[in-house]
Amino acid sequence: MQPVTRRGNRRYYQQEEILLIRKIRQLLYFDGFTIQGAKSKLSDRKFIKETTSQLEIEKAQAELPLTEETQAQNTPENLDNLKIQLNEILKILK
Repeated sequence: MQPVTRRGNRRYYQQEEILLIRKIRQLLYFDGFTIQGAKSKLSDRKFIKETTSQLEIEKAQAELPLTEETQAQNTPENLDNLKIQLNEILKILK
């Protein structure tokens, strides 16, 4: 399955993918998993299904409301930093 892309071949991340990335970050940085341990955990289909469920999507959206103050923080520097972090997670997964 090909990833969804926008103009200029930019990758468009689906909500489920964002949740999965957040879960990987949680496993590695907060739950103390090793990379191999996180890969093992992510190989469980039930775990993935629960992590990317509609309930989790709604919960994540409630945690990150897009207020004017939050939107003001979306500076190019912050977005570049986010891109770098997402690319590092992608490298870990490969």
